[in-house]
Amino acid sequence: MRRLRGPLVVVVILLLWEAICQLGFVPRVVLPPPSAIVGAAIDSWSDYWQGMQVTVGEIAIATLIAWLGGIVLGCLLGAGPVLGAAFGPVLAALFAVPLITWYPLFMTWFGLGSASKIAYGAVSGILPVAIGTLNGVRGVDRTRLLFGRAAGCTRLQLTTRIVLPSALPSIIASLRIGSALTVIGVIVAEMLASLDGIGFLISYNRTMFNTGHVYLGIILALLCAVAANRLLSLIEHRFDRWRDA
Repeated sequence: MRRLRGPLVVVVILLLWEAICQLGFVPRVVLPPPSAIVGAAIDSWSDYWQGMQVTVGEIAIATLIAWLGGIVLGCLLGAGPVLGAAFGPVLAALFAVPLITWYPLFMTWFGLGSASKIAYGAVSGILPVAIGTLNGVRGVDRTRLLFGRAAGCTRLQLTTRIVLPSALPSIIASLRIGSALTVIGVIVAEMLASLDGIGFLISYNRTMFNTGHVYLGIILALLCAVAANRLLSLIEHRFDRWRDA
């Protein structure tokens, strides 16, 4: 019975949603019924399938760049106390600046294609990952590092066996934030100026007052964010086992 409780709640919510919209309590321009969203998916499934392929590809590449770039940058800056103290506040200041103000530059440099969306999404995610990695590396217990050096560990061994396992919780937390911002960055960039993707379909149908299509695009965008978070949870579980070992 407990397994059915969740699906039953979802079914009840959908039925109430449909009834409220069909009875006219809420204008359909504001909130379409679930049947309109399903109808939009049936009518335009090929467009949304193609858009999902474009968006997922852009998110995957941008996320990979953000993860690798942020971790490497954070490790490099956190390796020395001078670099961390000098560039840590700079990264925090850059992260506080609304990145949307830079998007015209991304369009100028990379054009209207996928390159500008990937670059914008990667930059959106790389800063929090770098800051979290930097803080995690700087927070490693120096006693462990001294013990590792006394045991004859090389710099690579210190990094892989002491620094990264100790900083892993902070790195994973920053990856969650960076992944979410990357997904948001790619979709927002598609909404602002694009020729394809889920964000483009949301923006186009919004101007045409096709609210059902807009909500369908929003649901697909949410699925992208949920999938990215689920993937990160699997990676976190795998690395937790490595850290414990």
